Amino acid sequence: MSNESPGKPGIVRRVFRFWWRALKALNTLVFGLLSVLIIAAIVAALISQRGPDMPEGAALLLNPAGTLVEQETAVSSAALFQGGELPQQALVSDIIDALALARDDKRIDLVVLDLDRLEQGLLPKLERVAASIVDFRSSGKKVIATADNYSQSALYLAAHADEVLLNPEGMALPQGFAMYRTYFREFLDEHAVSVNLFKVGKYKSAADPFLRNDMSAEDRTARLAILDAWWDSYTAGIEAARKLPAGSLDAMLHNAPQELQQAQGNLARLSLDKGLVDRLMSDNEKRRYLVDLIGENEEQGDYRKIAYRDYLLAARSPVEQKPAKVAVVRAVGNIVDGEAPEGEIGSRSLTRLIRQAREDEDVAAIVLRIDSGGGSKSASEMIRSELQAAQDSGIPVVASMGSVAASGGYWIAATADEIWAAPTTITGSIGIFGLMPSVEKTLARHGIYSDGVATTPIAGGASVTRGVSPEYGQVLQSIIESGYEQFLATVASGRNMARDDVHAVAQGRIWTGEAAQQLGLVDHLGELEQAVTAAARLAGIDDYSVWPVEREQSMQDRLLNRLAQAASSTLPILGNDPIARLNRQLRQEMEFMGRLNDPSHVYVICGECLLLESVP
Repeated sequence: MSNESPGKPGIVRRVFRFWWRALKALNTLVFGLLSVLIIAAIVAALISQRGPDMPEGAALLLNPAGTLVEQETAVSSAALFQGGELPQQALVSDIIDALALARDDKRIDLVVLDLDRLEQGLLPKLERVAASIVDFRSSGKKVIATADNYSQSALYLAAHADEVLLNPEGMALPQGFAMYRTYFREFLDEHAVSVNLFKVGKYKSAADPFLRNDMSAEDRTARLAILDAWWDSYTAGIEAARKLPAGSLDAMLHNAPQELQQAQGNLARLSLDKGLVDRLMSDNEKRRYLVDLIGENEEQGDYRKIAYRDYLLAARSPVEQKPAKVAVVRAVGNIVDGEAPEGEIGSRSLTRLIRQAREDEDVAAIVLRIDSGGGSKSASEMIRSELQAAQDSGIPVVASMGSVAASGGYWIAATADEIWAAPTTITGSIGIFGLMPSVEKTLARHGIYSDGVATTPIAGGASVTRGVSPEYGQVLQSIIESGYEQFLATVASGRNMARDDVHAVAQGRIWTGEAAQQLGLVDHLGELEQAVTAAARLAGIDDYSVWPVEREQSMQDRLLNRLAQAASSTLPILGNDPIARLNRQLRQEMEFMGRLNDPSHVYVICGECLLLESVP
């Protein structure tokens, strides 16, 4: 039997349970409605043709975050909604366009270059943006750089401003360039993992981490040559922009302990003393300074400004269509077989864009903008063949190299009518390899074996669980050697060079764009704009419009990208956090093998280029 008294706690529990469930339901409803409203607002903004309001007499806030890129990486719904890593990127073309538009825009009085969240950008990209800053300043308008701390990349851009502001607790000092790799040979031996490598080219080092415990002499020579060239260009650029004595930055860093001691350990003071910044200001002092310069937005309690992405929405106008077009196709990322999203080069997806340009009757020339360290050999040849088809139809093709156009990235450029590169572009790496890991020894340690029958010596001759048979290894080595000869022949044909002359500068060796021009691997030094002009010249046209050939984005793609931009703008920047950098480097090295999908296991990849993103 039961009575009322013992039942009271049960009633209380039921009441609390009811209210708890009601609160949870309300919470779900509120956040669900908020999410719907946010998505609806973004969709409305995408559909609407009206851009944001444009203030008069404002500062253009140029605040790139993360990494400078040629093409933004596509964002998957899984990464966005399931806690995946979101890319933090800023398009170089957006920054350049914003500066070009603001240069002659009477509504823009100055540019505030907020570099707190800019983590890194490879030197050719930094040089392009810096040139745009200088061009903007030629209008008589000022550029003021500001940050609590300047990354090495951010410092290069800041140096080209009229004035550089720094928080008294921050720093604006370079460190130099370095490339270090993580080597796994002893670890793999300990776990009895076999790495079956077949390659041509003594400088081809992409697979070295799996075969060695240290850097080879050839790899060390090639890397140091690139880093020295980059460092010379980087320091010369800053010293010229800041009117510092030539060689002063290098001298300071070679004497860093003593220099810092003289500044009493104060990095901000050292930055000021060495002429890298103009003023030390707290956040409040900086805000008041900018308000005095540009005026106050009383609603926000800050200086009048418009962020550059909003400015582009308001100021960009449709490109006037001319009778003739120069098509610009971007090849950015690793080269893989089949389809690939933005930020990666798929043989099918990229050849589709090239074919679209080739079949457009108004296209007079094609420019292939490359920012890639290579990948699949078969995919690289498919892309090059599609470009050759355009040339065979009478359309000139010009290759424009960004930060990296090496190995497979060079393969796809090799037979272009002209090749343009920046002086600090990383290119070359003409070599080839095949790589296949296997765990037969690991399995044998645990009493697990594989056995069977086959009709030929090479049937089943390559297996993760059995390894690579001697016969299959001979076949694969022959394929690699044949692929290398094909690479040499392709370059020799495209560059009008003898096979042996190509071989002498090949063997997997990387070169700067400037060195590559001297070797005959590149025709001219210049940026994308010069390559477009050259393409028009080859086509014999003067009046033309530039057509960026891109995959048509669905409403879902645009929505995901806009949501990702909004989400990533609130994420912390990893900066020079050593643990974060180590994690990214290890992940990059290990994911490298997982990205390889050439059907013959034959690859044209610049191993050195895999580490360029780790260069601060």
